[in-house]
Amino acid sequence: MQKYYSKLMLLENDQEEGLFCKGRGWSIVFEANPSSAIIVNSGKPSQEIVILAKSLERAQYVSNMILASYCLYTGEALTFDMKPVFPNRPQTITEIAEQKMSGDSGYIGVFNLPIACLISAKASQRIKYQYAIFKYFLGFRTVPSRILSLDPSGDWFPGKAVTESPEEHVLNAYSIVLCYSVLEELSLEIRASKKSPSMINGSWNPEVKRGLQERLDDSGIDLSEPILWNLRDTPTSIERTRRPAIIRKTEWSGLKVRDAYIELIDAIAYASWLRSSISSHRLSKLAKSLTIYDVANVQHLSRRLLLEILGFWRNY
Repeated sequence: MQKYYSKLMLLENDQEEGLFCKGRGWSIVFEANPSSAIIVNSGKPSQEIVILAKSLERAQYVSNMILASYCLYTGEALTFDMKPVFPNRPQTITEIAEQKMSGDSGYIGVFNLPIACLISAKASQRIKYQYAIFKYFLGFRTVPSRILSLDPSGDWFPGKAVTESPEEHVLNAYSIVLCYSVLEELSLEIRASKKSPSMINGSWNPEVKRGLQERLDDSGIDLSEPILWNLRDTPTSIERTRRPAIIRKTEWSGLKVRDAYIELIDAIAYASWLRSSISSHRLSKLAKSLTIYDVANVQHLSRRLLLEILGFWRNY
């Protein structure tokens, strides 16, 4: 195994969490790097993520998965660009210049990278988890729905939710398709057919519902915990066509903020409908009514299910 340096720096005071992460065919160690000039609150030099792998290609893949796992865990993207890894730390002005020419953007220090490393190590054991993480990341890159920008007490600004831009209609639709595909990788999609539809006269088909519940239980998903569903501004054509099955409103609901909690299986059914009837193939006329809130809901659903299966939902 050869060492590859990521220039991803930890900011946690206690940097023992995830001190050694062993993935399938690779591992990660943290090494102090005074040359980064990044200091944690304890006054010590920040530690750098160092990847041990058999090739540069494999190490780059691990680095990319750490960035995707960071986005999955935090709901925010550290960067959308590939961050190159290097077989050595630059020691001279020439080496520093060469790394900059290669597209390197320098050191990045951020919290939660140790957990991203642990998620990557867990996901490396099964290819479907890796596919799911990268699908989520691509869906988030397509439409970045930042958590803070949705916070009613923070950056959220009431405005017209429905956009008139065909480009945004397409981006919203394909982010939904990608994030619902995460559920398909996890075998948690709706399994229905013309002979056995998911809904009959507006109510669950008991057979389809039971099958989904069994797969969720087998995956270790807590069905007793509802999921947050963002509902903002006046109801759109999509919402008027099919209303989410609300359990109760959130504590902060009021005026144009109509956020609510819904059952997890109902969220999966609604996401399936958004994907199959509106966003896939030739776009439905209702695609004009897709909003950032529809996208954020499906992103959050896929994020929760994937993190819960990997053991990182509510555990950190």
